[in-house]
Amino acid sequence: AAKADFVAEGMFVDVCSCPPPCPCELIEVAMGCKGVGVHQISGKYAGEDLAGVKIAHAKVVGQWVNLYIDAQDERQRAAAEKFGRAAFAGFGRIRQVKAAVIEVSGADGKYTVTVDGGTIMKLETEPVLGGDGKTPIGYTNIKNAVNPTVYQGTCVSATYSDGDKKVTVEKGQNSHFNPKLKSSGK
Repeated sequence: AAKADFVAEGMFVDVCSCPPPCPCELIEVAMGCKGVGVHQISGKYAGEDLAGVKIAHAKVVGQWVNLYIDAQDERQRAAAEKFGRAAFAGFGRIRQVKAAVIEVSGADGKYTVTVDGGTIMKLETEPVLGGDGKTPIGYTNIKNAVNPTVYQGTCVSATYSDGDKKVTVEKGQNSHFNPKLKSSGK
């Protein structure tokens, strides 16, 4: 995938089939890891505006990645697709990119995400709190240029189905999130 300068602010949440914490975000991609998630961002990629863009993904690491984009217009959707292709290139071949309606609700690690009203994807998460019983466990300086800081959550439920590709993540498996995502780079 083409690399270009980017600046991203917003939030992201994902879930995957790994027990917490998933090594994909922390140390190296885990082949066969199955997951779904979303980025809700403002910023720029290759000078193009990404304000308000949502990019959902479904993947089996090392095999395939499907992207879904909710953008204001065709130009912004094209910029978001380029960003998504670059951001997810290390997880597997981008099999398809589609326009979709992506809804995100919740806060502080307790999120619900749907793609096309839940007909394609629905996930729910909750945070894993640290020793103070109030603040989620956090990981900083990780090997993900877009998500350099993540917080630990757990999957409540997650399903994805589009054509011949399906992902289900069981309750209690990994979730990472960051409600105050801020990153830049190539």
